[in-house]
Amino acid sequence: MKLVLFLIKRAKGRFALATLCGLLGGAMSAGLLAVIGNTLNGSMSANAGMLAFAGLSTMGLLTRFFSQVLLNSLHQGELQQLRLQLGRQILATPLRRLEETGPHRLQTALSNDIQSMSNSLGLIPVIFIDLTIVVGCLAYMAWLSWSSFIGTMLFLLVGGLTYWIPQGRGVSILRQSHGQQSLLFKAFRGITDGIKELKLHQDRRTAFVNDCFEPTTAALQRAHTRANYYFAAAALWGAFIFLFFIGLMLYVAPRVLSVSPRELMGYTLAALYLQQPLTTLMRNIPVLAQGNISLEHLEKLTLSPPDTGAPLPPAPRSFERLEVTGITHTYFRENDDSRFTLGPIHLELTPGEIVFIIGGNGSGKTTLAKLLTGLYTPESGELRIDGRSVTEENRQQYRQYFSAVFSDFHLFDSLLGLAPAERAQRLQGYLERLQLEKKVSINAEGELSTTALSLGQRKRLALLTSWLEDRPIYLFDEWAADQDPAFKNVFYLELLQELKRAGKAVVVISHDNQYFHVADRIIQLDSGRLMEMPSTSQKAEPRRATVAS
Repeated sequence: MKLVLFLIKRAKGRFALATLCGLLGGAMSAGLLAVIGNTLNGSMSANAGMLAFAGLSTMGLLTRFFSQVLLNSLHQGELQQLRLQLGRQILATPLRRLEETGPHRLQTALSNDIQSMSNSLGLIPVIFIDLTIVVGCLAYMAWLSWSSFIGTMLFLLVGGLTYWIPQGRGVSILRQSHGQQSLLFKAFRGITDGIKELKLHQDRRTAFVNDCFEPTTAALQRAHTRANYYFAAAALWGAFIFLFFIGLMLYVAPRVLSVSPRELMGYTLAALYLQQPLTTLMRNIPVLAQGNISLEHLEKLTLSPPDTGAPLPPAPRSFERLEVTGITHTYFRENDDSRFTLGPIHLELTPGEIVFIIGGNGSGKTTLAKLLTGLYTPESGELRIDGRSVTEENRQQYRQYFSAVFSDFHLFDSLLGLAPAERAQRLQGYLERLQLEKKVSINAEGELSTTALSLGQRKRLALLTSWLEDRPIYLFDEWAADQDPAFKNVFYLELLQELKRAGKAVVVISHDNQYFHVADRIIQLDSGRLMEMPSTSQKAEPRRATVAS
């Protein structure tokens, strides 16, 4: 099983110790069977049997307890490490690859797959102990009679193969239905993210439920129902095999084989002792199968290895020149079923200047912002900061030059990575200036009292965080789109000017043409091609930048 190999690979020592305890428990169970059998057939005295029974029972229970404790500790520790590793892998994976994977698949991995693995790993201690009991019982059978043991093993082999036919079919159905689980999470996101649109439009809501949500849930229900039918059939067949075996021993073996009453009693006792662990094993196989499937899908996500954890150099405080030389980026646009190419883009940024990027929807403005900040890797061309090329080795350090507020920004519940206690006076001043002092308070640990604000107010909090980062280059993606006219004036006419006077390079994606005069330069994107606009004092038509090809 992949899950067992997963545990062995990650913790050989502890797993070996748990295995030893489990084997000892199985040996104690086999010895206990022998004591019970010998006591019943009179070959062991009552006093000796009582002492042996007490000793073996105690040792068996203790070894099983220690085996389960060790495996449970191993399971929980490795599960926590798996969660950390998955989170770190997602953080290390290029943004474009994550976007192509889709948030619904990542959500499936983080919640459903991790939970399935947790359920399965939690069963491994129980299954492992049950297996040792089975091995102990089989060892006792072999001790009673080798010829009968060989016949028993042949019977169990045939029974196991026939048992696996429906069991394997159920596992195959579960594996095929895993994609439906991702689609279900996608549908859930449609409900939560689009709740306002669905409530406002009856026909859209009906179509969403009938065409998207219900078919997905129905397909998942059908798959799991079919799989459970096969699992139930396999369990029924397993129970039949077990009863059939006991019937053979009691009523057929004595007639066709020379079996002594002692052997018959011992075999019957061992078979009855086997019933509970075998039943548990059969009941838990579907859960283990689901855990294996989840592990397989986690491995197929093709996430990047986690970062080494080596500390980065301090975030840079200044720069002299950022050069963008012929970068391009191509991606698929689902809305018109075509591929879109941005670039080649040639651009320079220097401290103390404000650059506006304008253009229609779909012209590539946000994509350019992600390329500029190092969140996307260009297919061709290069970025240079102070003459140094940006490569995979230093891309993470390059990103530290930027502080950005994207249009789809996320607002955390605290000022993570900052030291608010050292900025207490500035914090209060920013809150007052942004008219948030009556809405939000920030404690000494940097925790925000609330983020349940309007979109415009949340953007102001994101801007506050950006200010505190104090990076050399600032990027604002349609920040003022959700602000009232008064705050637009504050943003364009005051805050941007303050950043400029502080020697920051500022890139603003904007549609607010009444503020274009604030920019030192205006860059226009048209279908992925870059043009530089003349200053607002000139009346010439837009012209293509001479550096763009």
